[in-house]
Amino acid sequence: MRRPAAVMIAARAPVPRETKTRLGRTIGMEVAATLYRGFLRDLGDRLTIPDAPFDLIWTYSPPECDFRAELAALEIPVHDRVRFLPQDGADWGERQTNLLRWAASSYERTVLIASDSPHLACDVITDALTALERHEVVLGRTVDGGYYLIGTRGFHDVLSGVPMSTKTAADAVAARVAALGLSLAELPATFDVDDAVDLDLLIDVLKRDETLAPATLAALRATRLVPT
Repeated sequence: MRRPAAVMIAARAPVPRETKTRLGRTIGMEVAATLYRGFLRDLGDRLTIPDAPFDLIWTYSPPECDFRAELAALEIPVHDRVRFLPQDGADWGERQTNLLRWAASSYERTVLIASDSPHLACDVITDALTALERHEVVLGRTVDGGYYLIGTRGFHDVLSGVPMSTKTAADAVAARVAALGLSLAELPATFDVDDAVDLDLLIDVLKRDETLAPATLAALRATRLVPT
């Protein structure tokens, strides 16, 4: 019998030149990796909830890395409803499709989020799962035209032909959903952190509310990207 819900976090090994490489070309690969460890810590602390109405699944790349050990090194909590799943596929679109297909075999509703928005509130996740009670697909757009969240009730091939990492990715997902005759719920837009412009947005947000991503803020201060 399928379980009610899963939340999948798409992550990369938090080591230099494996993650945040576009940002790393501006701020340095070591600094970018340090910052990304803060991202993972904030998301892990926020979403690792023993009595949450969902299982938490860390999906990671590269598939050969010991991601459980990486989380342990960051002191990110793990309990018996936390699972680990390597990503599989030739590109990001294929990997997402494979993740959503796998999850649909075990869960009634699945939400997949990126790990580039450390300020993302838990309420957004629960809102997405609630939306999937009435809709087949849920989407959370980023302000640059991509998306930070996608979710499905059952499996639907909504990513075929979608140009990943482009300014039209979210529009293409919405068009694909409509072409398949599925209903779509959309969440409030936010930003993810891919480059220096996005990083400035994050710093501005954390200046207004330090509690949104305390580990990320600590990493920003440790790397002198913001004053201590």
